[in-house]
Amino acid sequence: MNRRYRYITVLLLLLCSCSNKEERERIKWQVTLSSTDKRPYGAYLAASTIKYAFPTAVLEPLSPGFRYDHMDSKMKHNDDGRSLIIFCGLDFKLSDEEWRNLKQFVNNGNEVMIFCSSLDEKIEKDLSCYKEPGDEVPATFYYAQPDLHNTDVLRIESTPGRRYGYEGRSIKGFFTVDIDSANIANREDSSDENDDDMRIYVPDTLGYANEMPDMLRYRIGDGHLTLHAAPLVLSNYFLLQPGNVDYLNALWQTLPKNISKIYTHSYYKRSANKSGLSVLWKFPATRWALLLAIFLLLMYVLFEGKRKQRIIPIIAPLKNDSVSFVETVGRLYYNKGNHANLADKMVQQFLEWVRTHYLLNTNLLNENFINQLTIKSGQTEATVRETLEMIHEIRLRSVKIDDPYLYKLYNTIQLFYKNNHT
Repeated sequence: MNRRYRYITVLLLLLCSCSNKEERERIKWQVTLSSTDKRPYGAYLAASTIKYAFPTAVLEPLSPGFRYDHMDSKMKHNDDGRSLIIFCGLDFKLSDEEWRNLKQFVNNGNEVMIFCSSLDEKIEKDLSCYKEPGDEVPATFYYAQPDLHNTDVLRIESTPGRRYGYEGRSIKGFFTVDIDSANIANREDSSDENDDDMRIYVPDTLGYANEMPDMLRYRIGDGHLTLHAAPLVLSNYFLLQPGNVDYLNALWQTLPKNISKIYTHSYYKRSANKSGLSVLWKFPATRWALLLAIFLLLMYVLFEGKRKQRIIPIIAPLKNDSVSFVETVGRLYYNKGNHANLADKMVQQFLEWVRTHYLLNTNLLNENFINQLTIKSGQTEATVRETLEMIHEIRLRSVKIDDPYLYKLYNTIQLFYKNNHT
């Protein structure tokens, strides 16, 4: 009987452990540190505390792929006070130009705060500061595992006697500073002619992890650059533990009060190289290959597109249907036997046509009119005279207008219509 109870107890424990594991795996424990992510290792809560710590400041989130190669003057110089950039992610890498621009941003009296687990080597060398491991996040680390070594490991100078931590992923990263290095002690950075007025001073230690410095603040010109070795202190999981929100509030309080513009940049893992064509453009061989490909593509579009152009159809000019209309009306008069009226209509239409096409005055059908109509119409003088004589006969009714006469009048007028080329 005791053995049976023992088996039942083991089975129940196995079922409980399986259900707990399934529950933990249902929760997405991946690290994103995104300001919009409400999962354990997102940074939604941390982003929400910024507007309460700096209630008068204007917040502007930057896209993850934002580059600092060409920071505009509006971003570098804030006439309303200081500007602050908060970087939140794991691997923090910058190009040389970005690092120079960021230092210039700080030198102008602004603030930069970088939370990272891995720091760019050029920044480490420039600041004589080296990031030690302690908070790396393995790619296979899918769900949270309790780590009692992360409890009570953090402290901050502004809240003496208080310690902070949680049972989550490691937050024990720290920095080592070579204070004897010539790169840091009140030196002038001569790496660029535009940086001659930048002075980087020995940093102040504002926070510790296991009594090792994990939060350093450098004065550069009129501003400050702050490094924090444990980006997971911005995670929702860390801030939901009792008292840990006080740690973040203490961090914000170490910054100047006259900050009027805050840029937030959630980058996760940031590369020093730009994405897209800019990476390929930096290599001469690839750059020339791209230029050649673009040139050939343009040539193809210009010449092949021209050769393949469809034939433009010929659009026939609009017909002048007024003559056809008159002919139709004439047939109606002819069918009714009113030949005299039909002859009048034919004469009126002809004279109107002459006025329109040859721009001649038809009020006086005299010798001058005959000469002008002969020249402009291209008809013989005899044809023109015969036509005008028939017009006079019709007007004076000095001739019998019957079918043969109408036929003759019609054919005479048609000579003008057919030979007209206007």
